[in-house]
Amino acid sequence: MLDFSKKRFFLAPMANFTNAACRAIFLEYGADAVVSEFVYSRAVLSKAERVLEKLRIPENCRPAGIQIFGSDPSEMAEAAQFIEEVFSPDFVDINFGCPAPNAVCAGAGALLLKDVKRMCQIVKKVSESLKTPVSAKMRTGWDKSSIIVPDAAVALEQSGARMIALHGRTKVQGYEGEADWNLIEKTALALSIPLVGNGSAERLGADYMHKSACSAFMVGRAALGNPWIFRQLKARLENGAERCFEPSARDRAAMALRYAKAMAGGGYQNISPQNIKFIQTQVMRFLKNASGFKKLRTNLKNVKSLSDLEGLLCEYL
Repeated sequence: MLDFSKKRFFLAPMANFTNAACRAIFLEYGADAVVSEFVYSRAVLSKAERVLEKLRIPENCRPAGIQIFGSDPSEMAEAAQFIEEVFSPDFVDINFGCPAPNAVCAGAGALLLKDVKRMCQIVKKVSESLKTPVSAKMRTGWDKSSIIVPDAAVALEQSGARMIALHGRTKVQGYEGEADWNLIEKTALALSIPLVGNGSAERLGADYMHKSACSAFMVGRAALGNPWIFRQLKARLENGAERCFEPSARDRAAMALRYAKAMAGGGYQNISPQNIKFIQTQVMRFLKNASGFKKLRTNLKNVKSLSDLEGLLCEYL
């Protein structure tokens, strides 16, 4: 489904961040594949514009997967069929790992780690309904007393999954503590399909990544506002010269403005050149580690339009 002739790096799906404008930037800056924000299967079938804008894949913005979550196999298959027909993603990803209340309360996301049989039913139903490859993103288990990998991952492969992304933490851990890369490696060795390792992957050394049984590594929170991380990781893997890709304050300001312009001109609801308040948090992320950011942050909170932002950044530089 993707070229895994060498180690690859994926941008993880992250709600309210991995929109189409963001995904295009990350692919340009070295990500080998990206995944959309996750969308509830029932919301997909509503065909509401605010939902569809999360799923669109711009031209030259591939490889790209679209991620959905839900608990009903038939509903998930119907949503996946609609996505395949309308958006033609490179793969459809099923979320079995999100610990957020909106997913868990819907009986989906990480809650399904307690029901491997239902996970397999969903993957089987979706994969049989599509020509597009199906992948699954999961965690190691609900808590440390109920670890389900590698067996659950093998069962998902047998149900039709063509790739699995495994976050090396449990649902109860959330994003705290260390990811269990021993479990990730054990699972990768148990599968005949590619496994994408996830969970503080940006901390891995070059020797580890070279020897890893994982076909790819997925970066999530460390990539927030930091598209340069993919060039850095590839440089680490190839020659260790990752510092060459450390962005300057000017690089960060230019990226923040580029992102804001893409969002303001991309047909997103409630966002226009005259109103960019809905993307202030994301804009701040691109600037977060720039020198002088603390002073700049206060003024950023008062920015209302694209011209306000451009003026502030020009003054800052």
